[in-house]
Amino acid sequence: MIAISNTSPLILLDKIGHLWILGELFNNVIIPPAVDSEWLRPGGYKVPKWLLSNSLTPEAHNGANDLYQKLDKGEAEAIALFSVMKVNFLLLDDLNGRRLAKSMGFPVIGTLGLLISAKQKGIINNLGSTLDDLKKHRFYIVDEILKKALILANDD
Repeated sequence: MIAISNTSPLILLDKIGHLWILGELFNNVIIPPAVDSEWLRPGGYKVPKWLLSNSLTPEAHNGANDLYQKLDKGEAEAIALFSVMKVNFLLLDDLNGRRLAKSMGFPVIGTLGLLISAKQKGIINNLGSTLDDLKKHRFYIVDEILKKALILANDD
């Protein structure tokens, strides 16, 4: 499976040392140029083999230009790139971006959904402690959604 990602899932998972989860869930994760530049990585950072930066086709560039008025640059480029590529999922956390992508019929997964999937597949052992780590990095989740996520992931 292949996904196109916006910046936030990369940043959040990287901050808690769980970026590797994406490599377990997907064969490749593709990021557009704006995401590559938004995701600031310290010098000497080794980019995983499964993470690919892809330039925008002229068609995707036109699509992104149409979206810049509604979304930030990374989200606009991720949605535009997804619209022209044959990939499985679009990774987005921003509510406006998610709504727009879903209205276009795109299969969207956020960081929480990625972690639930990772727990269900046995990639991580404990969703609750992983979410606690994320909360330390300004990841906000409503208690009701947290409870549903833990139930969905069969997290004890």
